[in-house]
Amino acid sequence: MYDISFFKATKGLKEEIVSGRYGAAEADQVAAKMEGFRNRQPHVFNMETTNYCNMTCVMCPRTTLMTRKNIWIDDSIFETVLDQIKPHSEAALAEFWAWVEANYTVSFQRPDENAFYFHVVSRCLILHGYGEPLLDKKIVEHVAAATRRGIPTYFSCVPANLTVERAEAVMQAGLTVMKFSMDGLSDEAMQRVRGKRANFDASMQTILDVIAMKKAKGYKTLLVPTMIALANDAEARDMHNAFLDLWKDKDVWAYVKSQDNRWYHEEDQTLVNRSHYEQQYCEYPWTSMTVMADGSVVPCTQDYDTEMVLGNVRTQTLDEIWNGEKYAEFRRWHVSGQFPEGHKCSTRCDQKKLCRYLKP
Repeated sequence: MYDISFFKATKGLKEEIVSGRYGAAEADQVAAKMEGFRNRQPHVFNMETTNYCNMTCVMCPRTTLMTRKNIWIDDSIFETVLDQIKPHSEAALAEFWAWVEANYTVSFQRPDENAFYFHVVSRCLILHGYGEPLLDKKIVEHVAAATRRGIPTYFSCVPANLTVERAEAVMQAGLTVMKFSMDGLSDEAMQRVRGKRANFDASMQTILDVIAMKKAKGYKTLLVPTMIALANDAEARDMHNAFLDLWKDKDVWAYVKSQDNRWYHEEDQTLVNRSHYEQQYCEYPWTSMTVMADGSVVPCTQDYDTEMVLGNVRTQTLDEIWNGEKYAEFRRWHVSGQFPEGHKCSTRCDQKKLCRYLKP
């Protein structure tokens, strides 16, 4: 979930910034404009309910770089955060989606990563981080707790960890969207990307069984099989097309996602990042926050080792963190470019920063 009103309100300013309308000498002016549009009501992009994972995915920094302790989120932390989340109204979302289609020609009827971002992520609280949500012993209770508060939810999982019974439990609890991560069309291919516990044949059958169960029971959860494009050669493109063909007559919303976290794993230098963010700058400092399993609040989903902690929900409210000095300073860095030496945003993230568009 993120601030859809900010995204709409800053379109004109964003176009001016990207076009080079402002210079570095006007950084304070730009920062003030951004702050003027920022909503004082915090929006939580995702809550990491656990960072335990039984996969060793080649594209995930967790596999070789994460050093923090594996834990599950405390019930008290989870519930406290939920009590502070205000979901978007259906009317506001409908208006936003119409605006997105008119301004970006992105439609939910044409599945891709941008349609998913605008139509699913905008609406849902994401219940995964650097862990496998199906390893969260209380994932069903967590989904149900959000549902009771009218908060739509989504998580992405590796289908090797799924059973039909588990899928039904989260659907019954009110899960809005379940995404299946599949990066090969054979057991060998899946294991090459996700590790020895991954599989294709059994996972495919499980998903087909889940689709049948959903239809029989009348559940509304959107099922989203997804493949990450780790290469762009002819063989990879054939695999992507074959993957999409698998789902043509199924009640799912399938798409192939470009690799937008290229700072960690790269197989093919010809890969194209198709995220809308590639054409602009990171705006997470102004649109949403991420809550990690230990209660730490970080500015985005890519802080796998909680290096950029801006507060903690154990001792602070979301409002205090979002509108506090640490967050304000972090936003100024994104505009001025004056990050501390070695800061993750400036040295270990390939997403463009606002400051790069301010002419010297």
